[in-house]
Amino acid sequence: MITIEHANINYLTKQEIEQIHQLMVQAYAATETEIWGDNYVRMELDAFIDLLKNSCIQLARLHGEIVGSIATTQIDKESYGFGLLNVHASKSGKGIGKMLIEASESFALKKGAKYMKIEILRPSNLEVPQKVMLAKWYASLGYKFVKSLRFEDLKVSQAEKALKLIAPAHFDCYIKSLRP
Repeated sequence: MITIEHANINYLTKQEIEQIHQLMVQAYAATETEIWGDNYVRMELDAFIDLLKNSCIQLARLHGEIVGSIATTQIDKESYGFGLLNVHASKSGKGIGKMLIEASESFALKKGAKYMKIEILRPSNLEVPQKVMLAKWYASLGYKFVKSLRFEDLKVSQAEKALKLIAPAHFDCYIKSLRP
């Protein structure tokens, strides 16, 4: 049985927190090699703990075992976004990712959001099959492509991080209306 819960740092053990973080790190290390190179760490543990403290993370459990997570954050007055979506590789295809996105959208709606925005980072000069599949999957969930922006143009405050790119990359930006 798959359950989704809002992660409360006060009820998670240190081992669970590290497990959630490692799942996310492993997922991004496996899917962004062409952009960041080998041994990429999407987010350090301390920053991830800050997200947990700010009640931004939803967890997926399968028979009690943590198998994925997603972070939901406010972007502006009308919009929220999600990121850090991950599901344990051995559990893919069970609908866990979709359930996490639905939980993120529900959370945003309860906070008054009208829109959900997401970004897919991909190499500018290389087609990565997993990124193509991801774009199609998001479209099937109602996300509409808006535009592409270079990493440096979208994440101006992370200019230093852009220097670590091993290939030119850009974000494909998507939006979904949460209200009819």
